[in-house]
Amino acid sequence: MKKKNISIKVCVCTSYRADREPRAPRHAAAIAQLGSEFEVTFIECASMGESASYLKQLDKIPNIKLRTHFYPHRKSSIIALLLNRLWNRTAQMLFQAFELLLPAAFSTNVIGLEQILNEVQADIYLAHNIDTLLPCAQVAKRLGALLMFDSMEFHADMGDSQTKLEQKMIRTLESKWLSNCKLVLASSEQMADEIAKEYGIRRPLPLYNVPSIEPSLPPKNTKQFTLYWRNSVIGLSQRGLDEALLALSQLPEDITLHLQGRLPLDGGKALKTRIAKLNITQRVIIHPPYLPEEAIKMAATYTIGLCLERKGVRNHDLTVSNKMFDYMMAGLSVIASDLPGLRHIIERSNGGLLFEAGSADDLAKQIMTLYNNRSYLQELSTNARNFALSEGNWRVEMEKLTQAFSVICDQKYILPISQSVAEIAS
Repeated sequence: MKKKNISIKVCVCTSYRADREPRAPRHAAAIAQLGSEFEVTFIECASMGESASYLKQLDKIPNIKLRTHFYPHRKSSIIALLLNRLWNRTAQMLFQAFELLLPAAFSTNVIGLEQILNEVQADIYLAHNIDTLLPCAQVAKRLGALLMFDSMEFHADMGDSQTKLEQKMIRTLESKWLSNCKLVLASSEQMADEIAKEYGIRRPLPLYNVPSIEPSLPPKNTKQFTLYWRNSVIGLSQRGLDEALLALSQLPEDITLHLQGRLPLDGGKALKTRIAKLNITQRVIIHPPYLPEEAIKMAATYTIGLCLERKGVRNHDLTVSNKMFDYMMAGLSVIASDLPGLRHIIERSNGGLLFEAGSADDLAKQIMTLYNNRSYLQELSTNARNFALSEGNWRVEMEKLTQAFSVICDQKYILPISQSVAEIAS
């Protein structure tokens, strides 16, 4: 069949700001770089009063256009915010009464997003984050466009941050729409298996939250033995930080713990109280949030990276946080909870140790194993860095995405696959 030279409009959408979104900008860039036949519109969401994001990686690509959906914030328009919250609650009540799904039920931030999605008139919509799935799905259906979804989390079981109503809405949403997606992405092999089983769909494509290759690292201070844990918010939650604090109280005095991220709404009062109670105030250092482009080099100065998720929440059991891959790219050995997703990467890389999830005693034991055996520590650190350079990096993961995306487009639009993707496919 003769191939056609046509233009394909692709819309990549996230409910976050582009500069705070770990995956969507990279997906947009990878798709745009497949060829000039792709016209990519990247849609982000930001609060009124903020400026639109600027991403250097997207600015250099001529066939990407950035658009911003601005939602009301208490500092910009309190009346509009209150109206959105009222609509959000009404939409949730309509779901409770009639199981009617409306985008507003999932987030006030996406109210009005559908208008911009419709204006793009895309041929393909790639939604990121659960609250963009329904607006993208509805617009795609109306336009006869292809729908794709990046399930970075197991959205129907996120733990203590989620209500029963939210879980039910998400299960209903994903049960209805995931089977309509031409491509579903997942953040781990285990996540892909579970989503396929849960919703009876074709297995999603696993794409890990890995960093770009960092060719060189700053020198490490080998005279100090430091533990490093980071999160978007530094809080005592199911991410397991309390286990690290308890473990530190059992460890030698020269071991310090470095925490990085935003403080919770209480300004860190509960955290600091807990630290003081354990008498480790002088050994816990809190650092402000890092810039994404500096994540690897900031981590590289420490000794061990910690991944502390507790078991029992399917999202924690199945996913692999991007911090693990950042630690490895930074040349840190990793100590991680013995959960399926984390275990798979530790065993594949041979770049760290596992501890019994939720057990501060076992965490302290594993830390002491490396504290007492520095040659073993160095071996694991070297393995972690080698894994990151050879496999655990975004270049490798994007090859998987572009191959799958190109095959779908070739089937739908009879487009020639670019030479680099054809080589991957072969």
